[in-house]
Amino acid sequence: MAKAAAQFWRTTWIWPLVLSSVLGSCAGDPLPPPNSIRATFERSAQIIQLYVSNAQIPRGARLVDANGDQYPLPLTVVSGPHVNYSTPPSVGLGLGGFGWNVGGGAGVGFPLGSPHPVGVDDQFIASARFGAPADYLQHWSQYHLVVDLGSQTLEIAAPSPT
Repeated sequence: MAKAAAQFWRTTWIWPLVLSSVLGSCAGDPLPPPNSIRATFERSAQIIQLYVSNAQIPRGARLVDANGDQYPLPLTVVSGPHVNYSTPPSVGLGLGGFGWNVGGGAGVGFPLGSPHPVGVDDQFIASARFGAPADYLQHWSQYHLVVDLGSQTLEIAAPSPT
């Protein structure tokens, strides 16, 4: 019996580890690296997704077709320049008890020091989601994206629907 219980616990603990590593590998960072623009096309929703990361705040963005028709992209600033802090170590005290199928507890923590800056992020990050024009799937290569950043304008190719 003890051998079966040991085998059970030896094989049971591995599943949470495997599951967390599999799910963690599926997660991706949707944010672009500093000073870059990333555009993707979500085929199932027919949506163009644009992410802009730059030290200057993006003023606007638009999708332009071969005829020069412009489709404004509503940019939303997701993040601005900020300082990243490390949390100080802390000491916690807790008190709890249980009995007769009832339990409870309380605790309090005390920081040992103050937060310390660990880095400065000077980037504005903006995002836009836009429904693709009706002919986008057939003529996507004739489209391009224009992003206004401060006093400069950047153009990139439209994302491929494949």
